[in-house]
Amino acid sequence: MNRKKTVRTELICKKFEKFGESDPIRVGMKSYFLVSAGIVFALCLSAFVTKNLVTGWNKNIPHTLQVLYAALIGLPSPGPRYIIYPLLAKLKEFGAAGGVIVALISGHVLIEPSTFLLETGFFGWRFSVKRLFIAFIISFSAGMLALLFLGNA
Repeated sequence: MNRKKTVRTELICKKFEKFGESDPIRVGMKSYFLVSAGIVFALCLSAFVTKNLVTGWNKNIPHTLQVLYAALIGLPSPGPRYIIYPLLAKLKEFGAAGGVIVALISGHVLIEPSTFLLETGFFGWRFSVKRLFIAFIISFSAGMLALLFLGNA
């Protein structure tokens, strides 16, 4: 059993070396950086969200386009999912459509910058780009279904 663990550990370290790191602890420290980046991203985005802004979106931008934007914003947003919950609560409070919130959550959960880079190292850039495209389609579709079933709730 110990031999198996050693072989796995060596393989994992070799995969980390593709990213320029042979020490899993240093890779973990990079994760802290990504979580911090996610917090900064959510705080900056929520600083711009006001009731007037959301009201303006709802009056001037069709819901389909809002869902599209939400899916596009959700995909590159860094950090774990719980970071954006205060922003989503603020959007809901100000009257954003349920489809917009679902598209943001779906896009954020399906792929994020750190997993995109990790998958690129493991599986190659073509796989990662295809998965990014699939994640966008799923996020947009989930937002549209939520618009259909939730409406503006």
